[in-house]
Amino acid sequence: MSTEDRRKREREAREALFIERAHERIREDGLLGLQMSKLAADCEYATGTLYQHFASREDLLAAVAARTTRERAARFRAIPALDLGTRSRMLAIVLTDIDFAAHNPDYYRLTQYLVTEVVWANVSAPRRAALLEAGQPISEAVHAVVAEARKQGDLPPACEISEEEMGLGPWALNVGMQSLANAQGLLDAYDIHRPYDHLIRHFHALMTGWRWEPRLDPDEPSVVRAETERVRAVLREAGIGDAAADREESAAG
Repeated sequence: MSTEDRRKREREAREALFIERAHERIREDGLLGLQMSKLAADCEYATGTLYQHFASREDLLAAVAARTTRERAARFRAIPALDLGTRSRMLAIVLTDIDFAAHNPDYYRLTQYLVTEVVWANVSAPRRAALLEAGQPISEAVHAVVAEARKQGDLPPACEISEEEMGLGPWALNVGMQSLANAQGLLDAYDIHRPYDHLIRHFHALMTGWRWEPRLDPDEPSVVRAETERVRAVLREAGIGDAAADREESAAG
């Protein structure tokens, strides 16, 4: 191995260590408890060495989010090929993200924090690009399902909305519900419980509004639950969603 290759590997290993320890500190102390100097000392490096990898605390947080985003996105690659109708595959995308959120609440708090205007503005362009690239398989899965639905006639032909733009609806629902669910006590104040059940019902209302066949009445709880259970069974069979989360927890234990 050349000296250059060895230095590159050492740098990559050092950066991976910083990211791993930062994630641990976030889990234990929260986002605001993460300090660059303490993290460097925890990893037995000088603070200046940490800043050689990450120009700012925001860049470090973006790197932590990108690593977990890659783990999250990997679950979506197989969804377009599942043995389900196109509308059910869109539900599978939503359920997969709900399951990931349930097992990784710190990740969603981190991403919500990162995309606030004042924080996102301080993330460097390369770190922003890396984070966005990490989530690309999710966008590709949505695009593939919408394109097939239009091709098969499950959805009306496109007028103005592209496949990518149709993904904005479910994405906005998901991001909004994650924000509300993570704001401790907020939904309770309005006597609203089981936020992800509401997310699924609103998802079906959106799909039906788009005339995505076969249509499903979101105000029929037993029908909504039956469809959710059916799609979850297919996800478990494919090793996605709860099954994947259970494997990860077993490996961590």
